Amino acid sequence: MPENKKAAIDYVWNTISFPEATLLGKRVPKKQFLESGELVASDKKLFRENVKNVYWEYTLKSSTCPVLPFRDNEREYLEVAVLQVEMNSQKVHKRIAEIIHRVIPYPLMLGLYTETGEFALSIAPKRFSQAEHGVFVAERFFTTGWMSSKALNEWEAAFIQSFAWGNMPIQTYGTLYNAWTDRFTGYECSVLSGTFTIGKAADRLEQLTRCREIEWNISELRGQLKKAAFNRQVELNTQIKKFEQELKQLAGNL
Repeated sequence: MPENKKAAIDYVWNTISFPEATLLGKRVPKKQFLESGELVASDKKLFRENVKNVYWEYTLKSSTCPVLPFRDNEREYLEVAVLQVEMNSQKVHKRIAEIIHRVIPYPLMLGLYTETGEFALSIAPKRFSQAEHGVFVAERFFTTGWMSSKALNEWEAAFIQSFAWGNMPIQTYGTLYNAWTDRFTGYECSVLSGTFTIGKAADRLEQLTRCREIEWNISELRGQLKKAAFNRQVELNTQIKKFEQELKQLAGNL
């Protein structure tokens, strides 16, 4: 693979600096995803059209780095796979990330990238299914927007730098993945606040969910505004301003 095609995602891996022994660099055939019984026909079509190549870039396990497995009644993190996904375009990347997280049952970090120099990252904390023994389900999907390694803003750069391996709590793969979750939550907060900070995900997700609800409400009201009569426009504008004020206040506290 020509170096210039993957320069953007290489920037991320170089910044993180996983232990050298974890490097695998193994291509994963697309048919392993396309033949999965987990995917409906529409997802297979999206994957076929939008994903060019998938690589198992790093394998984090006890034999490759000094991190202990983790298991409790809710989840099992025996190892973590870091996958590199070459995309044909920037379209539907969040859905592609969900597809990969669903097909591969253990914890992942995904680095998606395009030939034009953009990248995105994704994780999905997983737990045991309460309905089916031995099955894992994703609790939530965290996937960033597209970023350019040559034009990162301040909070995007801080987000990437926060993953440096030397700063990670690596007692177990559970503590490691929780630390990643805190950082992805911080990223989602920074999209609203413009400042990247690391805090406990559990303390921030409720506020973040409320922010997303407000954004949806504002979008709905703006859609109604285009078709409304003048008197109704005044009422809708008032509601929009109230929501915008609440969103601004919440974003400031993230």
